[in-house]
Amino acid sequence: MSKGVSLVDVSEWQQNINYKQLKSSGIKAMIIRAGYGRETSQKDTMFESHYKEAKSAGLKIGVYWYSYASSADDAEREAKACLECIKGKSLNMPIYYDLEDSSQIKLGKTRLMEIAERFCETIKKNNYRAGVYANLNWFNNYLDYDRLKNKYSIWLAQYNSTNELTCDIWQNSSTGRVSGYGGNIDTNIIYNESVFENIKVEKPTLTYRVYADGQWYDEVKGLSNIAGRKKQAISAVAVKVSKGDIKYRVHLLNGDWLDWVDGYDINDSNNGYAGILGKVIDAVQVEFSGVGDFKATYRARKQGKNKFMPYQHNTEHDAEQDGYAGVIGTKIDGLQITLT
Repeated sequence: MSKGVSLVDVSEWQQNINYKQLKSSGIKAMIIRAGYGRETSQKDTMFESHYKEAKSAGLKIGVYWYSYASSADDAEREAKACLECIKGKSLNMPIYYDLEDSSQIKLGKTRLMEIAERFCETIKKNNYRAGVYANLNWFNNYLDYDRLKNKYSIWLAQYNSTNELTCDIWQNSSTGRVSGYGGNIDTNIIYNESVFENIKVEKPTLTYRVYADGQWYDEVKGLSNIAGRKKQAISAVAVKVSKGDIKYRVHLLNGDWLDWVDGYDINDSNNGYAGILGKVIDAVQVEFSGVGDFKATYRARKQGKNKFMPYQHNTEHDAEQDGYAGVIGTKIDGLQITLT
């Protein structure tokens, strides 16, 4: 591996990667192609796999989107397709717009700048940082490098012994060799560590309420309060989130687990809440996904004990996680749920 290389970029053309070996060899980050063009159907076929495995290996992650746009409106459609394809993903780096297609050269600098800026501004409006990827020739002749550099992150492709333009990331080879991958791969040197100061995915709002003592208690948001009252055994739970996917279910005292529900309507006994009004529960399961790496984090309080049991995370089960909140056979009178 070339000295200084700390990042690789990949697409569906790179498969059978040993991500952990990459990480242990000194690679700290990976930029993954999310797709190309104006349609979500053009999502990179390996994006989900690359993202999952890179995340698991502890690599920092960015994405790029290959452009075929011929107008600013096209660029906006490309940005929206990109945003849809990465929905729910937690990124550490900007979203880069890959401008290099030969079909775009005839458009001229003015039109190409309109395209670049429309894409990047659409990305920024959605609370992501934006960047532009191009080679030296494009930055010098088809784009306004100085204007772009003042507003966005710059990722320069120049296969040379040195980079001739100031950039945040320098792609120095398309035939690089790294530990963890058996073929040629794009290698990059990171010059500006602030590229990792990217996005904090906004935490969705989680709202919930419980039924006890013959009534639905007031809604609670996150950890702002406790759903339930001391000594009043809970018999139903309703949970919703502002974004993402949530499902939940309850276990009946001296009974079984009821079916999962994902709705939120106290007048809908089928899918609006979990439980049977008047029948006491002793455990709850909550599963959240779809926004960043957030998980449902929740705990239950034993009836009359004024002490909560340990937090659970989604339905994870290990030495410290039961996969549900509560103790089978013991009534609960309080519940707290949030996302972490």
